[in-house]
Amino acid sequence: MIYYFSGTGNSLHVARHLADTLGDSLMPMTLGLPPREDLERGAIGLVFPVYAWGIPNVVEQFVRKAFMALPKRNGEGAFLYAVMTCGDDMGYADKVLDAALHSACGRTFDAVFSVQMPNTYVCLPGFDVDSNDVCKAKLSKEQDTVKEIAVSISERKMVRRLTRGSFPWTKTYVIRPLFNRYLLTDKYFNVDASRCISCGRCRKSCPVGNIILDEVPKWQSHCAGCLACYHACPYHAINFGNKTQKKGQYNLLRHLYG
Repeated sequence: MIYYFSGTGNSLHVARHLADTLGDSLMPMTLGLPPREDLERGAIGLVFPVYAWGIPNVVEQFVRKAFMALPKRNGEGAFLYAVMTCGDDMGYADKVLDAALHSACGRTFDAVFSVQMPNTYVCLPGFDVDSNDVCKAKLSKEQDTVKEIAVSISERKMVRRLTRGSFPWTKTYVIRPLFNRYLLTDKYFNVDASRCISCGRCRKSCPVGNIILDEVPKWQSHCAGCLACYHACPYHAINFGNKTQKKGQYNLLRHLYG
């Protein structure tokens, strides 16, 4: 079984591609935990995006709950692997993931991979979506990368194929805590009522059910930080503070199918 978390669709795209290649099934992390018998055999995969050179809070909570009954030593029980999608690099996100698993059962992941996908983070100066050409190049390369990952998983190879980038320790252990403290919040989202048509796409796109629609969207203070609501709005009526008004939006289906 492959468990996934996805906001803008990048990780779901990779999870579907991987599941098709392996002949496996998919389950959102928000809807279920692995049954005990699956923890004792076979392979369990996680697919999710890297946030601020770490892992989403949804993923950390899932790992801590899902694997408490896992056999305690690597090489026993299910083969555990993770595939992380990132715009450019992922720092030491795998170590953050391992720490969550170790706190649950004393183990670390058997294999971890990263896959570069189009950038979606737009909330800080200097961050924006990729150009159309860059998006197409990343999506084209993803196909070969996932095939290679599938071979490693099928052969149960204990490997780490990761794009850490420059200064990975600083990004994960200095910048990430500051990001989580000050920017992992929905209090800065605002709506331009003159543009909002109350279509509900923002609410439907939210993977954690954090938005209600009361003429305009209202956030409920348990945001995952995925920005799916921002990217889903067809009229660019949603912004994060005053940082995103002139930033781009990402539409995976448009880049896949034109």
